[in-house]
Amino acid sequence: MDRCLTAPVLLAAATITGLLAALLWGSVGQYVAWVTVGAPVLVVAGVWVRCRTRKTGQFSRPIRSK
Repeated sequence: MDRCLTAPVLLAAATITGLLAALLWGSVGQYVAWVTVGAPVLVVAGVWVRCRTRKTGQFSRPIRSK
């Protein structure tokens, strides 16, 4: 498998596992679902914050319009 596809595949597998756990495992599955379904949200938020705080050269300068 390609290296750049590993993280998305793992997040997808965790999400599917969490959704199935919520349906099949009762009260324990609820907690598993919170963690596994919340993981992609935390990953996206972390990447968004990291991209917003890191300067990337020419793209980090504000665009001034006339």
